[in-house]
Amino acid sequence: MVYQQTVSIFSATWWICMLLAIAFIMLLLILPAYYSWARNKNYKKFIGTVILVNLIVENIYGLYLGVWDVKHFLPLQFCGITGILASILMFKYSKNIAEIVYYWGIPGGLYALITPQFDLGKSSYFFYGYIISHSSIVLVPLYAIFFENFIPPKYSWLKVFMITQTAALLVMAINMLLGSNYMYLSSPPIAQNLLIIGKWPWYIITLDGLILLHFFILYSLMNNNKPLINILKAVKT
Repeated sequence: MVYQQTVSIFSATWWICMLLAIAFIMLLLILPAYYSWARNKNYKKFIGTVILVNLIVENIYGLYLGVWDVKHFLPLQFCGITGILASILMFKYSKNIAEIVYYWGIPGGLYALITPQFDLGKSSYFFYGYIISHSSIVLVPLYAIFFENFIPPKYSWLKVFMITQTAALLVMAINMLLGSNYMYLSSPPIAQNLLIIGKWPWYIITLDGLILLHFFILYSLMNNNKPLINILKAVKT
């Protein structure tokens, strides 16, 4: 099996990936505005179930193909952890979990979709599983903003950044134990991402600073941007 496959930006496969992701996110966000059944609490649980089922199917499919191993299939990438938290959030809303999913999910999901790296390969179900998992972690924080009135509180960007450091240290220890590359802490991703600068460990230090900057920008967008807040209020009404 060929792990860690990429696609060229603006290629036919890239456009398919982007269009499917946009359709997935927009459809599930728009439905509650037009259909009462989509405003039911079971709708949120449905989204959470889709995320979890996708994760389970990816692992079952890996077992079926005989390629499953602990180095690639554990949900220990940032997007994998965010997906689990996003699913939990859809079953039971929590402001603390919403903060993590907001700061991790939006930039993580967007970069993963714009500069995709299919760590499990892009053949068969793994291609669609990638789209579902990374679209979901963009969808869920947007859902929290539109339908749960989520606004990141003061200093939440700094709090989640410290949580990020703790998570990275734990995953780094797991990588040393398993010989894996979760969170790309052992070697840089091969995707065409301009934010990955230098070799190990310098790209990690640079990326850490960029993560902090992204978190602060995301906080400022929701707290210091009155036109954006007014647009969100208008859309919800």
